[in-house]
Amino acid sequence: MYKYKIYNRLSTSLTKIIDEDTNDYIGYIQKNYSNIFTRSIDLIGDGKFFNSFKVYNKNKDLVFISKQRNPFKFRNFIINFYKENNESISLNIVDKHWFKLSEKTKFTFLNKDYELHKNMGEWAYIINIETNQRVARWKNPLTSPLSNYFELLDESLEEYKLLFLGIFHTYLYGE
Repeated sequence: MYKYKIYNRLSTSLTKIIDEDTNDYIGYIQKNYSNIFTRSIDLIGDGKFFNSFKVYNKNKDLVFISKQRNPFKFRNFIINFYKENNESISLNIVDKHWFKLSEKTKFTFLNKDYELHKNMGEWAYIINIETNQRVARWKNPLTSPLSNYFELLDESLEEYKLLFLGIFHTYLYGE
């Protein structure tokens, strides 16, 4: 299981992602603003308007970038993930629901369809739709500072753990 703490929603400093079993760093996550104007607007909104993030591996190499297309509409993100061989994977995550009654969204990754499910106050899961297998889970308890927990459940996707962590954080953290 991995853990990282967010002390301030507006901070752009690197936050360490720690493997709780070994206490080793597996990477870093960072809030990202495209310019000072967006950061100023987010200050007014207590850090909830702009949810763009970067994730770095343990060597501080950039591996994940999420960009929110429009902060005033549905959750709509462009995500880029960079593998070790410099191969880039891009995907879109869009919440098509008008209200937050349903916390589900679908996306395609490596030619497979996945669905992100959020359960109020419980673990959120990413599920392979074809096999109905849970591949990753994430939780954000309502304590301060916010401790976020992530666990990859499908070991065959190990090289994508920072991608799944980034997807959860991007989609659910700023709600």
